[in-house]
Amino acid sequence: MKEGFDGPVSHKLLTCNKLKQMAKTPNTTPLPDYDNPPVIEVILGVQFERLGTFKSAHLGAFWKVLGQDWPTISDAVPLQPQFERFDESAKWGNVGAKLTLVSETPLRLQIKNQQADQMVQVQNGRFHFNWLGETGGQYPRFRKVRERFEWALRKFVEFVRLENLGTIKPNQWEVTYLNHIPQGTVWNTPNDWGFFRPLTGLPTIEGLIEGESFGGEWHFVIPEKRGRLHVNWQHGITSEPAVRELVVVNLTARGALDKADADIVPTVSAGLDLGHETIVRSFAKLMSSEANKYWGLKHAGN
Repeated sequence: MKEGFDGPVSHKLLTCNKLKQMAKTPNTTPLPDYDNPPVIEVILGVQFERLGTFKSAHLGAFWKVLGQDWPTISDAVPLQPQFERFDESAKWGNVGAKLTLVSETPLRLQIKNQQADQMVQVQNGRFHFNWLGETGGQYPRFRKVRERFEWALRKFVEFVRLENLGTIKPNQWEVTYLNHIPQGTVWNTPNDWGFFRPLTGLPTIEGLIEGESFGGEWHFVIPEKRGRLHVNWQHGITSEPAVRELVVVNLTARGALDKADADIVPTVSAGLDLGHETIVRSFAKLMSSEANKYWGLKHAGN
């Protein structure tokens, strides 16, 4: 990710006052920019009201619209609707499950390009575009990924129009950055996880217990309730290119879209821009200065 993070792990959270102060302070500095960011995948997406006449067969028909440069397809479990609400119950999550009745088994189609570094995901109610960096490609920067998302979304909007499937009514934008931070880079043992500022390293009591692993998540409101930032931390193992431990830090920014013009793409893109800025500025602030230097951060301001 040409924008970034740095920091280790502990249970000592940043104070609420400090976080609020950071959120309210206007940031006019250039966006954080990294020479070698740890990002391995970027996902841009839009959620829209379900189309009443949309069927699974339409997914295959849309695949053909993308052309021969997109030869690989796979089925996936559909994503459930997500809404960032700001009443009191939203703070504690939803209680109970909602049952949704549909006339057929829902499906999400994943379509990859020939280079396997881009993927379009579509289902009734969701449209996503992924940049995939696990094949070793360098992150092409957000602007390039957004341009490809806009190209694919326009294709889908036109397809829906030509097939007389209704009108796409977007209700939420979403941006996700997936970061892999392997052992031997900015950390060697769990006690080094202080590179992530909300944590100070796994607690170790000499002669009694030694920190081994940790997983957690944090949720932040984007000022003026324009959305939320969700940060997820996981400790795991990868086998590529060799077996070693890694930390996975995922950041998802998500916010509502109340209305859109006839051309929905600019409206959605404005939300994506907000999500992108929220993620990259937060990443740089949440990581330690040492980690930021390791990934080649520049133009980060104070």
